[in-house]
Amino acid sequence: MKKVLLSALIATAGFLAFAFDDSPFMKPNGEPKSYTQTEFTISTKFGDYFRIPAVRYKHTFNDAGLEIESAEYSVAGQLATKIVYEYAADKQIASQSCYDADGNLFWKVCSVFDKNGKKAEENEYDSKGALLGKTIYKYEGSDTIDETYYNSRGDLIWKNTYKYNTEQKLVENCAYFANGTLDVKKIYVYAPDGKLAEINSYNHLNEQVAREVNIYNTEGLLAEYAVYGPDGKRRTRIFYKYDAKKNVIKQTT
Repeated sequence: MKKVLLSALIATAGFLAFAFDDSPFMKPNGEPKSYTQTEFTISTKFGDYFRIPAVRYKHTFNDAGLEIESAEYSVAGQLATKIVYEYAADKQIASQSCYDADGNLFWKVCSVFDKNGKKAEENEYDSKGALLGKTIYKYEGSDTIDETYYNSRGDLIWKNTYKYNTEQKLVENCAYFANGTLDVKKIYVYAPDGKLAEINSYNHLNEQVAREVNIYNTEGLLAEYAVYGPDGKRRTRIFYKYDAKKNVIKQTT
């Protein structure tokens, strides 16, 4: 889901930032207390290629297996920012607080749940506690069907709608601007085994603007993720490698 609060931080990531989130399956199997993910850049010299560490992310978990902290470090080990997670009684995330290297609060996101335990709203605050924006959620059964974002003045900023199939799998996600104009429509396609195979994105003219493809190995693990442009040319390709315990140990772009 989009966050106006975070837009300045992720704007440079472009379309891919909203296209695919691999964090859910990056957590190692078992009951780890923490794991560290290192991102590399590729450099070349005299025709040879070298991997250079760029940034490290450390994820820490409590005894219940819930992530309680996500911290970003430089390759020298210096803390840049960290996000601290707090949970409700049913283990849903109740708040996320981001701090800088000196421990100063940068932003905070707090969730409010209804009597059925479903997230009814999400409020975003700046470092001084001032409201920046609010997201309101509506449901049909157990499925989220409407997600509407307002700024601190109560003005509508954007709206997302969701549709599901009879198996309660997401099949359509439409994002709208404040004036009701369609921004992008995403159609989700599943393989016979139920795994997500493709996401096809269309603009307000119903022209396809992107195609995302997931390819799985013989064990059913995601082996490759690719993004294609409207011309059919591949723009992004990511490969995943696993260890014997089916943990992701390498991600190559």
